[in-house]
Amino acid sequence: MSFGYVFEKGSRDGLARRMAITFGAAVALFVVAVLAINVQTQRLLLAERETLNVDHLLSLTKEVSTPHLLANDAAALEVFFEELLARDDILSAFLVDASGFVVVGGSYDEIPFLSTIDDPMIDRARETGLRQVQLNESEMAQEVAGPIFVGGQLIGVLRISLCTKTLQQDIQTVFVTNLALGVLFFFVAMIVCYALARRLTEPLSRLTAITQEVAAGDLDQAIDIRADGEIGVLADGLNTMLETVRSSMLEIHRVAYEDKLTGVPNRSWLNNQLEHLALHNTQSETSFAVMFLDLDNFKATNDTHGHHVGDLLLRGFSRRLARCMREQGLTLLDVTRDERHLANFSTNEAVLARLGGDEFTLIVPSDKADALAAHIVSEMTQPFRVEGCHLSNTTSIGIALFPKHATSREHLLKCADVAMYQAKRCGRNTHRYYNHATHTKMKERSALERDLEQAVEQNSFQMHLQPQFEVQSGKLDGAEALIRWDHPTKGSVAPDVFLPVAASIGLLPKIGQLMLAKAIEATASINRDREERLAIAVNVAIEELNDDGFADTVKHWLDIYDADPNTLEIEITENTAMEESALVERQVAELRAIGVRFAIDDFGMGYSNLGRLKALAFETLKIDRSLITGVGEDPASESLVHTILDMAKAIDADVVAEGIETAEQLAFLRETGCGYYQGYYGGKPMPADDFIRWVTRRDNEPRLAS
Repeated sequence: MSFGYVFEKGSRDGLARRMAITFGAAVALFVVAVLAINVQTQRLLLAERETLNVDHLLSLTKEVSTPHLLANDAAALEVFFEELLARDDILSAFLVDASGFVVVGGSYDEIPFLSTIDDPMIDRARETGLRQVQLNESEMAQEVAGPIFVGGQLIGVLRISLCTKTLQQDIQTVFVTNLALGVLFFFVAMIVCYALARRLTEPLSRLTAITQEVAAGDLDQAIDIRADGEIGVLADGLNTMLETVRSSMLEIHRVAYEDKLTGVPNRSWLNNQLEHLALHNTQSETSFAVMFLDLDNFKATNDTHGHHVGDLLLRGFSRRLARCMREQGLTLLDVTRDERHLANFSTNEAVLARLGGDEFTLIVPSDKADALAAHIVSEMTQPFRVEGCHLSNTTSIGIALFPKHATSREHLLKCADVAMYQAKRCGRNTHRYYNHATHTKMKERSALERDLEQAVEQNSFQMHLQPQFEVQSGKLDGAEALIRWDHPTKGSVAPDVFLPVAASIGLLPKIGQLMLAKAIEATASINRDREERLAIAVNVAIEELNDDGFADTVKHWLDIYDADPNTLEIEITENTAMEESALVERQVAELRAIGVRFAIDDFGMGYSNLGRLKALAFETLKIDRSLITGVGEDPASESLVHTILDMAKAIDADVVAEGIETAEQLAFLRETGCGYYQGYYGGKPMPADDFIRWVTRRDNEPRLAS
């Protein structure tokens, strides 16, 4: 194992690496200290050895030289000094007598025999009687001057110069050897330290790795670390904490994605599934169906039996849906699965979720959708038994296919929702697939609804007046107020197109109030300077009459415009007149008491009770134009007109025939004794201002309609 490999692995384990570096630094300091002490010790030993060598050499030379020096026999010492100078470590050696004259020596050829030498070391040795030692670093030599005494008498000085190169080489060898051993020991120690650190920190490293995975969101971890002491306690504590967190996260996940009432997945979980399904299956081109279900008549159930029963009904509905899906071989996913889990249509997995209220959504394989929808519709025909109540709530189902109808979550849900409304329009308790053409019509209707709401806010409707005449004389008797709407982009929209839409979204009472105000304003303006009053008839829907404040509203507008109540005639349909409503009857009576007239519009198109007609005592019956169309060609139509006239005579009511367009129709009315008529033959509907000018011209040039 190389040192680089050790630290390459150590870099992947920060704690072990740091511990190894710390231990290594301590070892390095220890090794350096030991090496320094060892080198210094060996250096001192070598120096001491050299000193001993010098002392021994001096002693030996003194012993040999002393007798010959006393006997003045220098020649006898030459052999000894030649041998001495032959040694590698001796650079020079010579003997000086007490007077300072050179007796014998070598390596200083320039010093003659029996000549004096100027050497401070020799002088100090002669003067002090002590051995003198000096290190000559430039010459790499150790110089020694030792006095020779006999009987306390100085007889000479021995001067020797020894080479220290060998000593320095020995010291260098000692240093290099110790350094090599130190480096080797350091490397071995680092490897041992790292291995020890790895062993000590391995449990902590595993704990660190696991906590990083947990921090990244992976809670499915189990800390399998068997260790004594604090690490083992920490591992057990983390395991307990993870188990608690997993349990808490599962509960949070369940609360976040499970519908509290029914226990099935909620809208958020469904949206996640659809997002991933749409993305995944766009690549794999797998088809699936989104089914949008709505519980029919759920609001009526809530209003009748209370919200508690409604909640129980929703639970029963969701359980029955789940049972139907299982009976079709489908496996339901629930919120305990990972929210990113994709339904596997190859194993017939499916989704049941509640969007909110009484709306539920299913995601199923495309080939299962039709059979499942038929099965659900069939099962929902069985009543629900809720707290002793038998509730007959069926379901309407809309189906959108991926990718045929849509490829995004929002578009899929929208298409399924549209298909569900298509099913409701087809009578409910059925299922329909998304149809683009029908959707287009629905969007056009929605746009019309929005435009109607804006028209009501801006009072954009116009009132046209169509004149009514006496049949016999042709005299102008009054007019009927008719609503018109000029759409900003579509132009004129017929009343039979927009009024049913307005009624379906609850705008009819507001539109009726606008028209009522315009009609009262018009009758006040027309009759302000007239001696013979003209009555303006205005249609009022049953929704307006069912408003408890309707009569007060009429009185309010009459007061605002200072209009004569006798010039206002309120028309209601035959079916409305036949309804026995105390509120309607009270308001009719209240308005009739101040002089407002009432008429039954479209008479002959519904069912009338002669006794009730007589009790209501309406002033006018208006024959529907469809009955006049057959006059002169259809004896049955003529017979029916005669019958209506007889009924009107019996209850003392005037009769107005609508839709008169030919002279033959008017002639027939004269023959039958009908009192009044209106239609294109007498005059077309015209704006109120035009009608007033038309009336003024007619008053100035009276004529009979013939």
